[in-house]
This record gives sequence, structure tokens and C-alpha cells, in this order.
Amino acid sequence: MVLPGQYLERPALVPCGDLVLEGLSHRGARRPALLVCPPTGPGGGMDAPLVAELAWASARAGHASLRFQHRGVGGSQGAPDPALEVEDGLAAFDHLAAGGAGRIAVVGVGGGCHTAVGVARRRGGSALVLLAAAGWPDLAGLVLPVLLVLPEHGGPPAPTEATGPLPRGAHFEVVAGADRTFRAGLPQAARVVVTWLASLR
Repeated sequence: MVLPGQYLERPALVPCGDLVLEGLSHRGARRPALLVCPPTGPGGGMDAPLVAELAWASARAGHASLRFQHRGVGGSQGAPDPALEVEDGLAAFDHLAAGGAGRIAVVGVGGGCHTAVGVARRRGGSALVLLAAAGWPDLAGLVLPVLLVLPEHGGPPAPTEATGPLPRGAHFEVVAGADRTFRAGLPQAARVVVTWLASLR
């Protein structure tokens, strides 16, 4: 039984070709739903602190969400393959959409920013959010609202037209006191994302 003030986190099985990926989801009626693409490498995956914080913050605000493990990570089948990370993200996007999510915002964390951009290029989505990127992916040609969340300390500089064309209206937020991984500034970063999503029409 889920009591008032609690949020039910459900396991999700995400079909991905011949494999099944492990996921976790929250229900919610507020749009958009969030697909959270996790960071890759050591300390990554869907249980990374910033990924989990985003899921809880979006649930508190009423958004549905899905986060997942790439193939070969956690309970996901298969062997890790960086070349297929976007395919994993596409499978998760399609799984969330098939559940009636309606509009979907694609969120990337760390190395998952590259996955998120690849998913947005192939599936669209209603918005794109990138946090804690080690280096900014190529954003040229994207035509959806984009939020780039930067830490005050230790992160990459904000991308500019000199580093590649930016989508029109791309929005930047710097989280005061945050470090490169957002271990400092964790709740603030999640609130920035939820507040920005609420501002979209």
C-alpha cells in the first residue's frame, strides 16, 4: 500500500531487440513524462545519485518517469556495448511511449547526454535536458526546447556558437555551489529541471 506522501517505484522490463533491459518507473499524470538516460562507466547506471534524484523530484511534481540500465549493466541482459547505447535509449523511449506517456522529455546525465541527444534526434520528444555533461554533444539541427544545466564548479564551459550551432532558445542554468558531478547541489539541480519543465507549454 502506498501512503500519502509516498511515491511508488515500479520495476520495468524494457524490450530491446532480443534483450530485456532493467528499468525503474514512476507513474504520474503531469506532462511531459521523463526518460532519464543514465551516465555510463564507473559509478554510472540508473542508480547514480543524480539520476535517482531526478526521478524522485519529477515524481513529487507529478511527472511519470522511466530510467534504465544499458545492456550488460545491472540486471540488463547482453554485454556492454558503447556503440549501442542510443539503441538502448530508443528502446526505453518506445517502452515509455507505449505505456501512454504522451509527451516525453529526454534527459541525459553525464555520459548519458550523448545517448539523450541521439534519442532526441531519432524520436523527437517534447524537450531535451542535459546535466553534468563531460563534453557537450553536437546539438546542431535540434528543434525542440533544450535545457543545459551546469555546475558552478568544475564543469565544462557552456557551449557557444563557436563550439557548434545551438538550438534556438536553448536555456542555460548554473547551479550555485554545485560540483562537476552534482554531489553538491543535487536537490537544486533536480528542482531546476522540474521548474523548467513546468514552464513549457
